[in-house]
Amino acid sequence: MVNSEVKNFLDIRDFSSTELENMLDLGLKMKTAMDDTEYLKGLSFGLLFSQASTRTRISFELAIRQLGGCSDYYNMADLQLSNQESIADTAAVLGRYLDGLVVRQYDMNKYGQARDVLLEIAENSNIPVINALDDQGHPCQAMADMLTLKEKFGEEFNKRKVVLTWAYAERRKSPGVPHSLMSLAGLLGMNFTIAYPDGFELEQEYIDFAKNKAKESGGTLEFVNELEAACEGADAIYAKSWKALDATNEQDSELRNAIRTDWTVDKRHFDIANKNAYFMNCMPLIRGQQATAEVVDSPRSIILDQAENRIHAQKGILAKIMGRSRDDR
Repeated sequence: MVNSEVKNFLDIRDFSSTELENMLDLGLKMKTAMDDTEYLKGLSFGLLFSQASTRTRISFELAIRQLGGCSDYYNMADLQLSNQESIADTAAVLGRYLDGLVVRQYDMNKYGQARDVLLEIAENSNIPVINALDDQGHPCQAMADMLTLKEKFGEEFNKRKVVLTWAYAERRKSPGVPHSLMSLAGLLGMNFTIAYPDGFELEQEYIDFAKNKAKESGGTLEFVNELEAACEGADAIYAKSWKALDATNEQDSELRNAIRTDWTVDKRHFDIANKNAYFMNCMPLIRGQQATAEVVDSPRSIILDQAENRIHAQKGILAKIMGRSRDDR
């Protein structure tokens, strides 16, 4: 069992809507310089990553530094983990050195294994652990996406129709973003639609959670299997690829290649969306795969706002998790 006295940020489902809203509000205040307190002054963080990263790594390094802390990056391949030291021993040692740990760990060859590793790290380190993407969730990206929507649409952002759609990409990716976004949308009472082709269903555990929370919060959660039907009347279209969870890698490749044309976001989808609807994607993306260059590079695209807001959303998360925001003192 993870030490219940240590506050982690592992899964959106671990938090109440109020807690998450407080993190988002604090992040927005920090972005507008209304709150620039050095919440992490004197604290040291480690970034323990097993996968390549651009936005996640750099945004965490900047967020920690701007809040007065310091961080060091550790590639798992460079540690004694590569010589078969156990993850438990590694985590225990890091817990003696650091005040907090940011972990990025996923491998879509065996779904669920990375989450087990993340939980083992949290259990043995006894310091706050933040999930920077595993094979089941990407809570920090979801928070940055929600902060971006709130920034664009205002306080009633949850009344806008947001469509998250599976989109073609050659690379097999984690379903972490849809799982976390779906959970957050349910908690915040959003008007949220998820579109995906047959064979790319998400994990039922996350679906059930999001549906139940949407009922409690007054939100709507809809699942459709046609991209064009989903995009009608949308205020934001978020393209995101993920692996078919019940398929082998070979089966997954066959499935996605067969439907590439029908599941790449392009101008026709925005023609039936609401006027000035936004295009979203968490990056990286290859133009012509998840979306066409015409969409990605259009004035409707807010992908760079999403990327920038990783810094600010993570500031709000870090301050709250470390118990150093004004409300936690």
